[in-house]
Amino acid sequence: MTDPQVFGQFLNKPSAEMLSMSDVMETFVDPAGLEEFWMGEYVNGLVEAGAGKVKFVRGRSGSGKTHFLRHLGATVDQAGYLPIRVNALKTRLATIDDLYRAVSAMVPWDDLLAGCTMAMIHEQLGYEEYALPVNQFRMWAETAQGRSSTSLMNEIRQAADQFVRTLDVYPILREPLRASLVKRTGGELADEATLLRWLSGERIGRQERKGILVGKNIDRKNARAMLLSLAVLARIAGLKGLVILVDNLQVLGQTARAEGQPYYTRTTRDQAYEMIRELIDESHHAPWMFLVFAGDAALYEDQKTGFCSYPALWYRIQPEIATAQVNRFADIVDLDVWWTQAEVSRLSSMWSAHAPFVELSGEVALQQADAWGLAWSGVRRRVASALSGTSLPSREDVSDSASGRDDTFPAQGGL
Repeated sequence: MTDPQVFGQFLNKPSAEMLSMSDVMETFVDPAGLEEFWMGEYVNGLVEAGAGKVKFVRGRSGSGKTHFLRHLGATVDQAGYLPIRVNALKTRLATIDDLYRAVSAMVPWDDLLAGCTMAMIHEQLGYEEYALPVNQFRMWAETAQGRSSTSLMNEIRQAADQFVRTLDVYPILREPLRASLVKRTGGELADEATLLRWLSGERIGRQERKGILVGKNIDRKNARAMLLSLAVLARIAGLKGLVILVDNLQVLGQTARAEGQPYYTRTTRDQAYEMIRELIDESHHAPWMFLVFAGDAALYEDQKTGFCSYPALWYRIQPEIATAQVNRFADIVDLDVWWTQAEVSRLSSMWSAHAPFVELSGEVALQQADAWGLAWSGVRRRVASALSGTSLPSREDVSDSASGRDDTFPAQGGL
């Protein structure tokens, strides 16, 4: 049962971070059909064909960024991809090895390595009919196929050697991967804790690295190659690719320190922007990987700390042509503009019906607006009104005089 205090906080300031996964699925409305379009054109199109892509989502607090990313993660999971969600308010992302560690910490490594092992059994060893757990393969081959233990293990070692040679992964990964394949296929119960720690980006000593046949730790010099290799491993393990969803990236531009959140100086902020710039430039050579970065509007508008303060990045993502029509191919998606009146009304009706059945996850929102004001988007206002049963604010009460945008009723001309 949901903690009454947490539930009270949610009723006061609805936040998708606090929703259970079932709530996310039950109350999702796809703004301007964005998720459906991305799934068709990019995830199941460009990315599945072997390319990579980087996209950006912007919007004020409560515009639906987190809800969209959580639902997208569930959608790509059902479609056969490995989804990884990273909350930038909890994880430092100044450099590429920071990003790799944040991603790898969420990877089910044991399942991924088991999937690679099964691929070797099917493709390299030729036992396509094998469907038992990989650690039972040796016993199965000896009993059901009449194989001798010595000849079988020799064949497994040769198959592992040939298998890893064909993989387009960072060379430093091949030896520990080969050793893991042999152990798993041979039914050995050797402890792979050190290997998993290394794969997760933890710095380990020379003697421990020697035991898993690697010479270097994962750092800034090789983290990008390891990230690309992770997408390749996911593909080998039977998945379609890797989808990385980074939320709350506006923390990069915050100038005030907040307890429990990363703080970025101008130098570290520029490092983070340069990392994103490099990911964009190399995306066409990043097979089977889709990255989405989401953050509040200030991340895109602030001249001193936002994306536009780093021209090498900003020039790559800003739209070249401004248009009144929704451009779903644009690299930056603005949720403050994309919601239609019909979609917001539908969202309000869904929440009115779902309010009695909300089961929160227990998560507490790390960053929210402190008052009912213009910092909240019209989408969150609708949800709050539906939950409380109060009437909606009037158009005059919520009109944003600075931008000319009506928060509760998005202008149809921009949609």
